[in-house]
Amino acid sequence: MGETDTPDFNKARGYLIGFSTVVLLLWYFGADLSTFKLLGNEIRLKENVQNVWMVLAGINAYLWLRLYQRTPEGSFRFDLAMHDLYEKTLIRVVRRLGRKQMRNHVLELIQKTPGTVDGEFKLISFNPKGKMTHLERTPPKGTEPPDKLAMVRKLDSRTRNEIRYSFYIHYIVAGNEHHQSGGQAFTTTPSRLVATLVRWYVFARGAIVSPWFFDHVTPFVLGGMSICVALFNWWQINYPQA
Repeated sequence: MGETDTPDFNKARGYLIGFSTVVLLLWYFGADLSTFKLLGNEIRLKENVQNVWMVLAGINAYLWLRLYQRTPEGSFRFDLAMHDLYEKTLIRVVRRLGRKQMRNHVLELIQKTPGTVDGEFKLISFNPKGKMTHLERTPPKGTEPPDKLAMVRKLDSRTRNEIRYSFYIHYIVAGNEHHQSGGQAFTTTPSRLVATLVRWYVFARGAIVSPWFFDHVTPFVLGGMSICVALFNWWQINYPQA
């Protein structure tokens, strides 16, 4: 199945969100489930009232599984917007963590610049600008533009996280100010720990800034909460002393 949400998926998601919300509201407001109205007629339950919450949990579990079965392939993986957020965050984090290494790299660049005398220059500032190296790849001539999302997902972790930094450098030689851009780039790959921490940060931030989280993660979380609440209520009613 593709990345695009299907009508069946949207319908199943709507059912799960709607039913889960109702169950959570019933629990929060302490509703008496022994009596309810159906088509304008009041219905009073006489038997197995203690198992009403179990029935609600069962219906909720069915809707949860129904949505899972209709979820398009790849929905639980980052979409393009989340990948872009991940890359921007990773570039900023690595730039901060690798500041000392980048400074040493810039000093070497200045020393190799024609007209610079060793030991007679002063670095004023340098501004690193990072870019993921996989974005620099170009498809072979005569081929269609690649699917960026599919391409990113196929990359191994090292290639996926490799970053190349270029610099705009401001320094002084013999009392004269110089500005330099370009030169040999600084290429680095963050550790797996750094990449993992950034990924989890982006996942948490995506809950606020990205529709991906609300479209594909929130319904399952809401459904799971509703099932747990219903089972907890059923247990409290049937085993109050436990």
